[in-house]
Amino acid sequence: MANRFDNLKVAVLVTDGFEQAELLEPRKALEAAGATVHIISDRKNSVQGYKHVDKGEVVAVDKSIDEARAEDYSAVLLPGGVVNGDALRMLPQARTFIRAANDAEKPIASICHGGWLLISAGIAKGRTITSWPSLQDDFRNAGGQWVDQEVVRDENFVSSRKPDDIPAFNNELLKLLDEQQRREQRDSSAATNENDGDPTIAQKGRLSAKGTAPAAPPQHENEAFAVARGQADQGAG
Repeated sequence: MANRFDNLKVAVLVTDGFEQAELLEPRKALEAAGATVHIISDRKNSVQGYKHVDKGEVVAVDKSIDEARAEDYSAVLLPGGVVNGDALRMLPQARTFIRAANDAEKPIASICHGGWLLISAGIAKGRTITSWPSLQDDFRNAGGQWVDQEVVRDENFVSSRKPDDIPAFNNELLKLLDEQQRREQRDSSAATNENDGDPTIAQKGRLSAKGTAPAAPPQHENEAFAVARGQADQGAG
């Protein structure tokens, strides 16, 4: 089990205000399977997690979002948290990163409010997805199909609603990474054979169709600022 994903690197896009369990538990599952996990953020040194409305663990940042490149990673994880999700979707670097990952058909796993970035990046159109229930209108307005299920797989997307769904979310993410690893191995073999002059190489395997054109972010109440001002509680994801 520990060597399952030795050659895979997973990027976690996150900023302050993330839901703690939605980062720590998937990261634990990924690392237990041998994957390298990098925390990528606009914050220097560390990011602050929350357990619902209470401060939780501080997590070290591995790389600045200004320096990180989607092509260096095999997959992307988007934890939830109202403040985190709403702030992350406003970062041009985050939108560029996730579009590039989707264009390359890499696995993208979002949970709770982490899915907001998919909407703002314009890659939710035509996709079936789940999230924290308050995002369902946003996904529908962006042209997606929202469903109320503990985990949803749509080509290179895996999504879940809340911390209670994490076991199913982790299981589906690991399955998707198995497919990604086989794809990368095929691509590496194809590149080697092409360098050897073999003209019979099959086309590279794919996980999904290409991403759609960017769409404008939906109009919604800015929950993050309401939480910051103490006018509302941060949701569970």
